[in-house]
Amino acid sequence: MPLNTSEIDILKRFGENIRRIRLEKEWSMEFLANEAGVELSQIYRIEKGKINPKLTTIILLSKKLDVDFSELLNSLKV
Repeated sequence: MPLNTSEIDILKRFGENIRRIRLEKEWSMEFLANEAGVELSQIYRIEKGKINPKLTTIILLSKKLDVDFSELLNSLKV
């Protein structure tokens, strides 16, 4: 089922949060992918808001980025 405009906006803002935190740590997408054990292309698609990551992936990213899960969800008020 295609995503609606609101859902697409949420995914883009989530991806922007991941990217912002990653860049604050001065990590490349490749480094984060290796640390988290996910494909580089998946990190790219998450940051661009192209995919809806699984909850387990979100939790894993929060652990590897060493941020509280809620920080990844900042600005996602719906």
